[in-house]
Amino acid sequence: MTEVRDGMTTTFDEATTAAIAAFAQLDFYTAVQAMRAEADYDHEREQWISRYIDEQGGGVDDAEYDALHARAQATPEYAEFIDGVRREILAYFGVTDDQLDWMVVLRDDDSDELWAEVNRQRSALGTGEVRGDL
Repeated sequence: MTEVRDGMTTTFDEATTAAIAAFAQLDFYTAVQAMRAEADYDHEREQWISRYIDEQGGGVDDAEYDALHARAQATPEYAEFIDGVRREILAYFGVTDDQLDWMVVLRDDDSDELWAEVNRQRSALGTGEVRGDL
């Protein structure tokens, strides 16, 4: 998708374009719940990864830290943790796997241009604008 605003062009990849369109269709309450679910999900993930890195002695430089970060996510323990935490978060916030995944994709960009496009589409659909910084 290409968006033109104030003479500037912003292009989103296919996954982001699909996530924007799907998220724009959510009613306001569900959209906010999906945003809250993603924030908790991200927090839980980062806490687990940080503990793993600390247990491994931490990264002495950026390259080592990045390698430990990637290695943490490749462990069976991480996969088991993520599976459990996703189930808990989905149940608590009352959102679906897809709704959480759309938010994860949106947060990967998380730019002002992205949220302007989200809200442009939400306004056009009458689903109500949301703040991207929730």
